[in-house]
Amino acid sequence: MPSAIQMRLSAYFPDRPPTWTEVLIGVLVGVQIVPDILSPFTVSWSAAITGFLAFSVALGPGANSSLGRQIGQWFREIGVTGRVAVIVVFALTTVVVFRFDAVPDALITDAASGGLFAVFLYLIIYILWAGEVSGWKSNRENSDWVRFYSPNECWEMSHASHEH
Repeated sequence: MPSAIQMRLSAYFPDRPPTWTEVLIGVLVGVQIVPDILSPFTVSWSAAITGFLAFSVALGPGANSSLGRQIGQWFREIGVTGRVAVIVVFALTTVVVFRFDAVPDALITDAASGGLFAVFLYLIIYILWAGEVSGWKSNRENSDWVRFYSPNECWEMSHASHEH
């Protein structure tokens, strides 16, 4: 029987294991944000935290809200060409904002880094929650560290180990 944590997490993740493409994207995101995180004196922490929180809400509760599901369905319905058009419009808007200095470049970069860090953590938790990547399964008997335990299960395991 799934624990309360597993039940709660299942609302935020797809009903399938992550794909290798998603893992590769996660690795690339991690490579991108590590230099920003390792140079904390050059980061606007308020912008990074704002980006982190905005992306966290968008990935979790926001995506599972009524509005989030409607946007997700619309995004799937517009097809590949429509998705490419939305992404291009977003990229052009970003370029215009950068070009005309409507917002300082450093703030946009730091907010984006915070958002990418949220995506990176989401993917790590997703992989741990799924316990596998599409096409590759871990040996679940030997990898209990991947499983989330309820407080009761932790208490029972800790007391069982002390009885021996």
